[in-house]
Amino acid sequence: MSQRAFITLLILLAVLVALSATSFPGAMIGFLFGITIAFFVAGPAMLIGKVLENNGIAISGQTALWLLAGFYALLILAAAFQIWRRFQRQEPDQARSAGLRLALLVALPMMAWLSVNAMQDAWP
Repeated sequence: MSQRAFITLLILLAVLVALSATSFPGAMIGFLFGITIAFFVAGPAMLIGKVLENNGIAISGQTALWLLAGFYALLILAAAFQIWRRFQRQEPDQARSAGLRLALLVALPMMAWLSVNAMQDAWP
């Protein structure tokens, strides 16, 4: 990835994060985040929790959230390590790609928080 494309995509990501805090686009982004979390996080987490409960391992909702947050933190650390490793190998294009991946992983929780708050403010 060229440096120009990297900077352009970072600016577009910053604009998307800023739009997440506005009333209409932010509310729509929050709605989409809610649907995504309902189908891709909550559903599988409930299924896994039910299987663990049937096998004698009781897990609370708070524990499941901590496990998911820990997994997400590991994804962020893995992306940061990948950037460092690619800089060590003198591969700046691949390092920029990994950097953009890291920026997206960091921006997603911010976008979710901002857009869900915008959705709550827009639809009383």
